[in-house]
Amino acid sequence: MAVAKLSSVLQYLLAENQYQHLFHHLAHQDIWIQLQTLQRLLCIRPPHPPLPESIQNGIDTILQYQQSHKLLTPSETIRPILSIPNTPTSLGLWKGDITTLTNITAIVNAANSQLLGCFQPSHRCIDNVIHSAVGPRLREACDAIMQEQRDPEPVGSVKVTPGFNLPAEYVLHTVGPQMRGKEGEPTAEQKERLASCYRSCLDAMEGLPPLADGRKVIAFCCISTGLFAFPPELAVDIAVDTVVEWCRGHPETSVTDVIFDVFAEGDWGLYEKKLKGLKSRYSPVQKSLPPSLQDIHTQHPSILKAQQWIKEADTLIISAGAGLSAATGLDYTSPALFEKYFPAFLPLGLNRLYDVFGFQEWDSPAQKWGYYFNHLNMVKTWPKSSVYAALQRLTQHFESRYFIRTSNADGFFVANGFDEDRITMPQGQYRYLQCFAKCRRDAVFLSEPFLTAALPYLDPGTQCLTDTSKIPRCEYCGGELTLCVRGGDYFNPIRFLPQEKLYKAFVEDTARSSNTVILELGAGMNTPVVLRWHDEVLVRESEGNIRMIRAGIGAAGCAPWDMEERNEAVGIEGGLDHVLDVLIDSPSSQP
Repeated sequence: MAVAKLSSVLQYLLAENQYQHLFHHLAHQDIWIQLQTLQRLLCIRPPHPPLPESIQNGIDTILQYQQSHKLLTPSETIRPILSIPNTPTSLGLWKGDITTLTNITAIVNAANSQLLGCFQPSHRCIDNVIHSAVGPRLREACDAIMQEQRDPEPVGSVKVTPGFNLPAEYVLHTVGPQMRGKEGEPTAEQKERLASCYRSCLDAMEGLPPLADGRKVIAFCCISTGLFAFPPELAVDIAVDTVVEWCRGHPETSVTDVIFDVFAEGDWGLYEKKLKGLKSRYSPVQKSLPPSLQDIHTQHPSILKAQQWIKEADTLIISAGAGLSAATGLDYTSPALFEKYFPAFLPLGLNRLYDVFGFQEWDSPAQKWGYYFNHLNMVKTWPKSSVYAALQRLTQHFESRYFIRTSNADGFFVANGFDEDRITMPQGQYRYLQCFAKCRRDAVFLSEPFLTAALPYLDPGTQCLTDTSKIPRCEYCGGELTLCVRGGDYFNPIRFLPQEKLYKAFVEDTARSSNTVILELGAGMNTPVVLRWHDEVLVRESEGNIRMIRAGIGAAGCAPWDMEERNEAVGIEGGLDHVLDVLIDSPSSQP
């Protein structure tokens, strides 16, 4: 049903924008591309004219189907950090997507003064995140408020709407103060208006009904710290101090739990420091231990189906993308990781590991190789991970009837003890350097001797290579070497072809003739042809012998809906460290 609804909704919205000629092409695209197109069309659509109810219902079906694949976080599993004396209220801290919190009274949306959501699809503001998860009913509800109000929403006040397709019962919309340009320190008025946002939301909570268990729970996002540019550290101080002050001034409040939700690593550190600083002044939490998130997610329908498929399978293919490395902490999209390991390269405009791909604006070869050698050393010394340990326990059930195909060049499978004869890495590996000019087919060399020779000559401040004689050169032509990783026509795959051949033979001789499950982990849309679409083709051509479990965040957890309807695939959206913990190590997963 969800496939048909998605098709009809996209047809309507494309025709409304006079793009109906694109539908034929879009219908053959990856399911994630179709969903992203839907999100963009809804983001830019004004509330008038209202959508036909049949289209609204179709959108509801689509969003609810998407949500059914997510491993939601019940509020009661978030451990409180402190209790405010003489009140029923506890404060907690959580990092994640605020739209995936369940068993919660209300989440807070940092809105703009028009209160209609963000109309820029590229913005990753919380306003966009929440409206995308809820759908157009939220914009219509906000529009009804604004039509009656007739004026922009005042800074520091609040408006309440239903949560509609969210797990949360309500959404509290509040407009924080906005810093413009280089204003410097916020004024006293701006600080007071930010504090007013928190007070207004807590006031509004008093008028909302409690949950079935009697609790009343609110989750605050980081108000004004994104595009509104309020200094994060000051915003955290105001947020926590205002909430504590309000609760102490309302000892009979019905609000039992306040959760500060963050998405960025930096914000987590600020809140953690602030709340820990208050623990010595306020009561320790007296509540019993929260229920286990693993126990709750063990009963998720997608998890149960995936566990059953694994139990029934004779053969296993692990298909691992960048999301698996990210689950160990090696996240190529993380600014915090880049700043920690490569601070000297920030002035070049590099902020993430992904930014270095194709980068040519190095000041010198010594700087370039300083980066490469620091990167190789980081990967080489990366600690072993429980994520790979869980996968190892899984493969033991299949003995020799498994194979691993990964687009990751980090070599973490081998580093974590997997048999390299059962791994293929078609995108290359940091273990090797190659002649950039490909002067000979066999001009591929182990990187470790070059790294060992260069490490004493890496300046800890500039992170540059101080001895240019340590720049790797081809022993055949004398030309410069480069990482043996696919990044252009220069890539030399010679060292990886034998394992790719073994993998293909494994698929033909074993996987196609047995009950096989593909466990696809963290394979999103960066290079979908390597893993994602390859795995889908294997399933579609298998005549029922191969099924796929696709797990990860965002696109990496979204399986084709038509394949799900035919029971050929299942998608699980969640962090892989937790997904694998539930999928492999929970009691219900044991044979």
